[in-house]
Amino acid sequence: MKRRLLLILPSLQQLDNYKFRLIKYSRFPPLSLLTIAGMTPRDKWDILVRDEHIESSEVEGHVDLVGIQTYISCAGRAYALAAYWRARGAKVVLGGLHPTSLPHEAIQHADAICTGPVETVWHDLLEDFEKGRLKGIYRGRCRGSAALVPLPRRDLMNPRAYLIRNTMVTSRGCPHSCDFCYKSSFWGPRYYEARPIAEIERELETVDDGLVFFLDDNLLANRQHARALFDVLRGSRTVWQAAASLDVTRDPSYLDEAYEAGCRSLFVGFESISPENMRDNNKSVNATTNYLEACRRFHDSGIMINGSFVFGFDCDGPDIFERTVEFAIKGKILTATFHVLTPLPGTRAFERLDAEGRILHRKWEYYDTDHAVFHPRHMTPEQLESGHKRAYREFLTYSSIFRRSWGLPGMAKRLAYNIGWMKVDPLWVAIVRLGLMPYATRIFNRVLRVNTKEAGFALHHTTSNRLNLESREYTLRDI
Repeated sequence: MKRRLLLILPSLQQLDNYKFRLIKYSRFPPLSLLTIAGMTPRDKWDILVRDEHIESSEVEGHVDLVGIQTYISCAGRAYALAAYWRARGAKVVLGGLHPTSLPHEAIQHADAICTGPVETVWHDLLEDFEKGRLKGIYRGRCRGSAALVPLPRRDLMNPRAYLIRNTMVTSRGCPHSCDFCYKSSFWGPRYYEARPIAEIERELETVDDGLVFFLDDNLLANRQHARALFDVLRGSRTVWQAAASLDVTRDPSYLDEAYEAGCRSLFVGFESISPENMRDNNKSVNATTNYLEACRRFHDSGIMINGSFVFGFDCDGPDIFERTVEFAIKGKILTATFHVLTPLPGTRAFERLDAEGRILHRKWEYYDTDHAVFHPRHMTPEQLESGHKRAYREFLTYSSIFRRSWGLPGMAKRLAYNIGWMKVDPLWVAIVRLGLMPYATRIFNRVLRVNTKEAGFALHHTTSNRLNLESREYTLRDI
């Protein structure tokens, strides 16, 4: 008789911004859980995967083993779920970033925890469970983990719930080691490893809609690996998005190669417009990059920019919010996420702020990049939170959207992408709840495929010249 395994991604329903998180997380399936499901023997286990952002995790009948992916801001919900399922007779395993950072806290709420990459210990854990001798803490090994990634069980996800159904990971870690990033605590300092290209090619063959989001921390960091991936992607008519650091703009031909291989948008961590902030937090690549020149090179390649910004660094004053939005508009950044600096346990930022007595509390549900959980140096926590909200509002005005799209190739595409991605949240909620996401995916796919490299060249040439002039101004200021 088969045993039953339930894998859960907990939601953040207890906070007042649940609708935003529904929209944010319903765009991608829980790849880690689907990957673990792919490692679990089908002849021994019936497997259920539940993502609480789109559906209830409640299931009927007996469950033998429950695995819960635990981020810091959903730790409270994960612990509550663990207590519930243990009371029903199941064994519970917690894994992910939070148990890795705080194993001695997490183990108090579970029968076992996994730290680091779970795929290196999952088979051992299942074997121990079947023998009735779970060890408590299973420490995943970073080195060699990329080669063990199996094909995810995408058949176990709700096919009508996600905008981008095909997410993939081809590499592990990042060559940078920023003080505020979780990467060092999870993967170790400066750790980087790539999956075998043959395995990636095999997974790409399962993609049925030609649309992929690569979830690598920094897909383009290892150029040998990235170019081998480009060779696989080129000619496949797959369009894709990923994350990259600003150093990719130092070689425009590299960005051209990425575009020709199907790259249409990159998530880029600008983090702060202050070089001092970046130097103080060990992100030297940003401190030595002219941001507006970098934006121009992304635009010249035809690749759209999804910028990431963080507020609350020690050099930030109350004027940082308006100045950051001003840059984002001048740089014509298509979409952006703004974050309150959140010192995650296990990072150097947490250790420093904790040693300075600036951590306000350890209520993990508020460690969500929307709330101030520490004392900023040059403003109050209330100013930090209100400025963060104000920056979002100003960035998302229709005037801002138009100004960030005007003068670039494929202006209609950029307007549609920006409005659809960030402006019509109530519509996304309805789409998710009515199961209409496949229709949204088709539209999104068509929008991404519009060529932004050749259309409107004359208008873009004028805009590029203006950005060159403005980049000199920002070189003399603090960007």
